[in-house]
Amino acid sequence: MDPLQEKKYISVILPLKYRGGATYTLPQEMAGDVVVGSRVGVDFAGKRYQAVVESINSEPDGGHISDPSQTIIYKDILSLEPYPPVSHNEIELWRQVADYYMCSIGEVYKAAYPAMAIRQEGVKSRKGVAEFLKAVELQGNSYDLPQLSPKQIEVMDSIESSFAAGSKPVLLHGVTGSGKTEIYINMAVRRLLQGKSVLYMAPEIAITKQLQLRLKKVFGERLLVFHSKQTAGEKKRIHKIVSGQAEGENIEGNGGEHNGVVVLGTRSALFLPFSNLGLVIVDEEHDSSYKQSEPAPRYQARDVAVMVANIHKANILLGSATPSLESLYNCMIGRFDKVLLQEKYYGAVGAQVGIIDTIWARKSGQMRGNFSQKLINAIKKRVEEGKQVLIFKNRRSYSPVVECVECGETLKCPHCNVNLSYHRYNSTLRCHYCDYTTTFNSICPHCGLDSLKYKGAGTERLEEELKELLPQARIARFDADIASSKRAEEAVIKAFSAGEIDILVGTQMLSKGFDFSNLKLVAVIDADSLLAMQDFRADERAMQIFSQLLGRSGRRDEPGELLLQTNRKEHPVIRTLASSDYFYDTLLEQRKEFGFAPFVRMVKITVKHSNQEKLKLIVQMVEDILGKVDCLEFTGPFVPPIDKVRGEWLNAFYVKFARNRSLQQNKKSLLEKILALKCGNAIIIDVDPL
Repeated sequence: MDPLQEKKYISVILPLKYRGGATYTLPQEMAGDVVVGSRVGVDFAGKRYQAVVESINSEPDGGHISDPSQTIIYKDILSLEPYPPVSHNEIELWRQVADYYMCSIGEVYKAAYPAMAIRQEGVKSRKGVAEFLKAVELQGNSYDLPQLSPKQIEVMDSIESSFAAGSKPVLLHGVTGSGKTEIYINMAVRRLLQGKSVLYMAPEIAITKQLQLRLKKVFGERLLVFHSKQTAGEKKRIHKIVSGQAEGENIEGNGGEHNGVVVLGTRSALFLPFSNLGLVIVDEEHDSSYKQSEPAPRYQARDVAVMVANIHKANILLGSATPSLESLYNCMIGRFDKVLLQEKYYGAVGAQVGIIDTIWARKSGQMRGNFSQKLINAIKKRVEEGKQVLIFKNRRSYSPVVECVECGETLKCPHCNVNLSYHRYNSTLRCHYCDYTTTFNSICPHCGLDSLKYKGAGTERLEEELKELLPQARIARFDADIASSKRAEEAVIKAFSAGEIDILVGTQMLSKGFDFSNLKLVAVIDADSLLAMQDFRADERAMQIFSQLLGRSGRRDEPGELLLQTNRKEHPVIRTLASSDYFYDTLLEQRKEFGFAPFVRMVKITVKHSNQEKLKLIVQMVEDILGKVDCLEFTGPFVPPIDKVRGEWLNAFYVKFARNRSLQQNKKSLLEKILALKCGNAIIIDVDPL
């Protein structure tokens, strides 16, 4: 046989932002082993990468060269890596994500198989796949299911009927404390009994800790937990299990009855190589943590979950007490089905909402630091009753601002145009954007006087004030500083769940999905900080956070209470907190009137550069091409509230596209024009920005 006729060319996906094609030749000795999805070692621009085979062809991409005088020399691939091939479903998901979010398929590949995990795939997990198979075999199909109320059974049957009628996603709009988790569990068990796997998504790693304990009681060894903080060895083990391959063997028991698992994961779990996915559950679907902001792909996990379900022909259930306007809109236009659950589980009584006017409290001498006397009395009462209290402040640290009282100088990050936050527990000043940290010194660097003072309050300062006001109470804090230590994070949640903490001071992390049976009072300090954001989504987010906090209390048979300290008691969000459905209808009407998402598709273009003059040049070029794009309108350039991050100055544009059949083509045209500017990493594209 003529060797020239046997030569094969393979196109590969590189884990890079690079958008051009990469074609290599396949050595004869590997011809029978390399398939689409194989991971191969290649030399690209003088560096070795682990690429994924996208296609195998008899001729290079683009066909035969018309001019015989032109000669292109293709390199051989260097090696066939000893790892399972990437599935067709995975590659299809990468393509869809790359197309929609206007990034390269290589960036999606890199997100699905992070570089660290690739380099360490030889490591071993403390818990082996063989142990998993044995434990699942012993467990069989025994599940300790939570009992459902008649209303929950009715709702679950409605969801299953919607699934049976077609392939639409279903939105479960259930009030806080209605028992959505119990429905999720029962539906997951049904899929396991069918030999299918379930992806159960949660927005934060912190939430997965408490959920894990609940789900473990039901699913035992069939429960796998996947998130970014896990070791490479554990990730490798889970990859093998969910792909249906374990040391070369299918994960099957008697007649295939043991090949289903439940994966509890954050957004990164979407890229797992599922082989028999039957159901995707997106809990707290409204949560902003589902949006990936850096690096690309800047995807919305809720929407990618719909892609995953479609590719695998699986059902998808979105759940929330405060659904996103995007999901409510999809229900309005018939893309999603909606099921309501308005009856509380455990016969729980709805929590009461109280408003504390801090303007009046301050004028009448009723403020004690950051706490009104009315709030202090309410906290004391609950603690004396043996109940628990949650204090919410949407800002960590001791103080968000450090200022010189003599010259007025405010300490800022040298790399970002933001104030440094003072952390008293380790006496440091820290930037919460680039993580620049320096030791606190009370000497002002501008005037040289010993006159630096901290202003404002974060969770750390509130914790200190409470310990002075209520010395007998057991008080703890839960924020990003605590969560940075896995041991400390788990200890706080475990202690609060066990009733060993009376008052827990925390940030937005605590508003999401936690179930504390003895929590009866939630207080929001400085509710105005959530209402004053310069963002068309600010009211929606504030309503969602307040509603979620309202649902954290009174989750059993005793009524709970939500108290809001505010200077703006007449704000529409606060006035309509008890009637959120009406409020969301009003917001949708406003979004439609002014042409904002979800009625249009939005793309945010951010231009960044360390040199302000070069920034202006690039901004002008972007503005010129936006005038030639088929869009509804664009706004900008504008300077974002934080105009310098990590040493680079920022400008931005918003581009609005009509939601029609031309959307993808119009986005593609915009991308081509931006790429033609050849500005590299100076231009960031964010589709469906928050």
